[in-house]
Amino acid sequence: MGFTVSRQPEFRLLSKDFILICLANFCYFGSFYILVPAMPQYVVSLGGTTSQVGLIMGFFTFSSVVVRPYFGNMSDIRGRKSLMLLGSGFFVLFPLVYMAVGTLVPLYLVRIAHGFAHAAYLVAAMAYIADMAPPHRRGEVMGIFGVANILGMAVFPAWGTHVLSSGGSFQYLFFLGALTASASFVSILLVADIRPPARSGLKSRGFLKVGGRRAVLIPSLALLSGATCYGAVLTFLPLFAPQRDLPDFGIFFTVFAFSTILSRVIGGRLSDRIGRRKIIVPCMALLTLSVWMLPFLHTLWFLAVTSFLFGLSFGSFLPTLNALVVDYAPVHERGSALAFFMSFMDVGITVGSMALGFVAGSYGYPAVYWICGCLVLVTLFVFTIFLPRAEKAA
Repeated sequence: MGFTVSRQPEFRLLSKDFILICLANFCYFGSFYILVPAMPQYVVSLGGTTSQVGLIMGFFTFSSVVVRPYFGNMSDIRGRKSLMLLGSGFFVLFPLVYMAVGTLVPLYLVRIAHGFAHAAYLVAAMAYIADMAPPHRRGEVMGIFGVANILGMAVFPAWGTHVLSSGGSFQYLFFLGALTASASFVSILLVADIRPPARSGLKSRGFLKVGGRRAVLIPSLALLSGATCYGAVLTFLPLFAPQRDLPDFGIFFTVFAFSTILSRVIGGRLSDRIGRRKIIVPCMALLTLSVWMLPFLHTLWFLAVTSFLFGLSFGSFLPTLNALVVDYAPVHERGSALAFFMSFMDVGITVGSMALGFVAGSYGYPAVYWICGCLVLVTLFVFTIFLPRAEKAA
């Protein structure tokens, strides 16, 4: 199926389509995050064990990663809006299905299908915003778009926790999740469908071949190291901080959300002006420093400073890497390139939370953070040496 080229008006941050797509992203991730505190408790209420909680939560991420290459390619062929509607539409459906599930076996299947829907929305939404953003403002636009996700993470898990703690039922919470996803679906319906240029004479090289391009692979490896740090910090800090006599460590997440939003707005715009590498390299160095500060944790003020540096570096690092991949990906392969790139986020979080758990059990949490910092430093060396060659080749 080919596409016709469509002229786009000059981009404005306050345009109807950009506001709607940001609202759609906020509500979409809101429908995801509001279920985060509920799902483990729901599994236990159905008679599940701790290991089954881990499996059911993990199946969502695993299935999303597995099918992401397919949906990335489909977004290049059939367009972005249809896949965003597919993903958000199923996000309306699956919370309603959770309400009817009474045993664990069908819950496994629903979680796998829910992960498929997440993959469809995610790759299409990132490709859509990349298509919408002018090249000279790509970092700024993608950074601001990502703020909607962070705001969703700041608001909806707390709301879900409050609903359950105040006596609300799982069914009521699932209904709220479906209602929030409905707002995302309606917002997507109202945006214009930005169609990529016609693919006549252009053939996609396939998911692995697209990802094998150095201009895509090197940023993906950088993301892998950063996501590993992200997964390790968010997974083990709730266990590590009480060991340092800091049981009330909520300030970390508050400061992290604030600095992440700040850095996404400023860092993306700055990368458009001075170049991606001049943002990514200092961010990776700062990310290493912030992770290496954690073993010396001793006061809330120290934790707040560490959180601020961690959010500042990771908040700029992610959207700038994202924009870098888009800079060098052909338009007709943009969805596949972004699908490959974003898969490393999930893999990194999994490595940080699961594989490094064995390190934490044997050598303690400080060892985890030292390893994470070393991983980012090694990747920083690879990025600095090999990316200029990849850019030249691209």
